[in-house]
Amino acid sequence: MTSCGIAAPQYPATIGSRRWIVTLAALTAAVALSVDMSLPAQPTLARTFGVSSSTAQLQLSVFLFAYACAQLVAGYAADAFGRRRVLLGGLVLFTLAGVACALAPSIELLIACRGLQGICAAGAPVVARAMVRDTQPAAQAARMLSTMLAALAVAPMVAPVIGGGLLDLFGWRAIFTTLAAFGATMLAISYATLGETLPPERRQPPSPAGLVRGYLTFFRAPGTRLPLLIGCASFAGQFAYISDSPFVLIDGYGVAAEHFGFYFGSVAIALMLGSLLGGRMLRAGRSPGAMLVIGSTLLLAGGVLVVIGTRATALGIAGFHVPMLVYFFGIGITSPSSTALAMEPVPQLAGTASAAIGFSSMTAGAIAGYETTKLGGSSPHTLATVIVAMGVVASLLAIAAASLRRRRR
Repeated sequence: MTSCGIAAPQYPATIGSRRWIVTLAALTAAVALSVDMSLPAQPTLARTFGVSSSTAQLQLSVFLFAYACAQLVAGYAADAFGRRRVLLGGLVLFTLAGVACALAPSIELLIACRGLQGICAAGAPVVARAMVRDTQPAAQAARMLSTMLAALAVAPMVAPVIGGGLLDLFGWRAIFTTLAAFGATMLAISYATLGETLPPERRQPPSPAGLVRGYLTFFRAPGTRLPLLIGCASFAGQFAYISDSPFVLIDGYGVAAEHFGFYFGSVAIALMLGSLLGGRMLRAGRSPGAMLVIGSTLLLAGGVLVVIGTRATALGIAGFHVPMLVYFFGIGITSPSSTALAMEPVPQLAGTASAAIGFSSMTAGAIAGYETTKLGGSSPHTLATVIVAMGVVASLLAIAAASLRRRRR
């Protein structure tokens, strides 16, 4: 038995091995699957329950907001009680919440159950990032996070296709049943293979004051805030697309619901390719700071192009879709380095730092997604405006961060 009272893994994966990285990537995919599998069902939910598109979209925003807030507790708990206990407990509850979503009889109860599911999903990605930071220095952590993000990008490729297929064959409840099955599977794999990476002597004493003190330490530490904000801007644009694209593509451009997953999957491929290229550039000697500048420049380019493309009606859907490929390629380069740099100054609080990053980015994404859908609906112009705005913010922050690093040197 371990010090936390949970049996050690029977088939432990070697830290840094391919099996270890893939398992951590799959854990972070719980959130992507929870969001992306339900995307094709949004118009169906609106029709089934007789509500507006923005009300149907609330099940996404409430999930993300609950997930964002719960990370604050999960991250501190992981620093106080260890990674493994928080991870396994969260997966048990995530599985039960998926069953509750599948049984929801009304949109109000579905939204409430999605909030519960978001709370339960918080432990897995927080612990996955913390395990990387526990065991890797900043540059190696950025490379490993790039690999994880590339693997994670598989989820958005297949999740809408799976969700659309389940919706067509069995109805929307089958989507949440499948999420419950995924949670149970990851619980079994994690229990059998993932060991504890935070020994008892490095844990923080649990107390409410300690929780507040940990987050104040993170936000006050030099070097954490600018990378954090860059990640928030990048994800706000990303989730604005995730949230509003079903309405823009299906209702605005007339894409068939069963074909939506292929458009959505192609931007995930762009994200994966950006992550793979970013990891290769890091291995070749590029610094994480330089990757922020390169990635944010691509975010800005994609934003400018989508504004132009959506107003050039002769381009049709290509004027919207191709620039989004550029934007998501930039996300793949930007996100791993922004996360690694934001966590670097506080290695003793890796769980807290991971949670603060997740909370901030998810809150930005939830707000951007809800407001974009509410204000824009099926019009691509509002979404394009949000994308270019986030590209401008990210590029300005990356320039400021690079200038600050030069002055410090």
